Amino acid sequence: MVKLGAEINKPRLRRAWAALDRVFSDYGLTLHRGHDFEEIDALAREGGLKVLEAHFSPRTQTFSNGRAFWLALLDDEGMLVGRVCARLDQMRPPQTLVDYWRHHFHRCFPSETGGQVILAPDQPRFAQRITGDTVYLGGTEVRHDWQNTHLGGMLNRMAQIEALEDWDADFYYGWMEKRVYKEGFFRSCGFTRLHANAVRWLEGGPVPIDNSLYLAGNDRDGVLDLIDEIVKYPPRASSGKTDVRSHRMSETSE
Repeated sequence: MVKLGAEINKPRLRRAWAALDRVFSDYGLTLHRGHDFEEIDALAREGGLKVLEAHFSPRTQTFSNGRAFWLALLDDEGMLVGRVCARLDQMRPPQTLVDYWRHHFHRCFPSETGGQVILAPDQPRFAQRITGDTVYLGGTEVRHDWQNTHLGGMLNRMAQIEALEDWDADFYYGWMEKRVYKEGFFRSCGFTRLHANAVRWLEGGPVPIDNSLYLAGNDRDGVLDLIDEIVKYPPRASSGKTDVRSHRMSETSE
């Protein structure tokens, strides 16, 4: 597919990537990337995090090489602190994002009323206009003792940058449950588009997901703008966590 928008400025992309990685390093965390989703589930179990739900679970998904990845932050003991996952879904007209969801949700999720979940015939118009190469971001989780450090948002920004470089897709998005939606997290992820009640169910919604879902995302230009913003306003580590890390390092060096 020919991209009609701006070309990717690779040096600028790498500066944005480095700015985010610098924050992880300042926290004493190491970024890892992988394609084996059984491995990231094993790290989650060892670190006390939730295993992946059906969108990325190795129990329900089989990803071909180069079509999905995960990013993980490990502490100095090799324990998982946070993660995010990304996958490429390729559609060509007349197939739309709604068409893809009908098959994907039905395959992956049971309905709270029994059987497999079914999408309602009428769906929001925005999703009926999206086609092409689409990146789904999900599985975001940050360990409890690392909450309020914006790691989840930075991981989502990093995943968008890596997905853009790998796949140069047309649209990037994730789901946010209404019952736990926070505007601050939406903005921390660098998303610019937000759609409430973004998918409608025929009867009961999927188990165990909230029936009311927000879709948060970016088109390709939105990710390019995100890169520009990171370069212009690089994120910083919060002093509280870096102070704790410095104290731990001084203790081990005595």
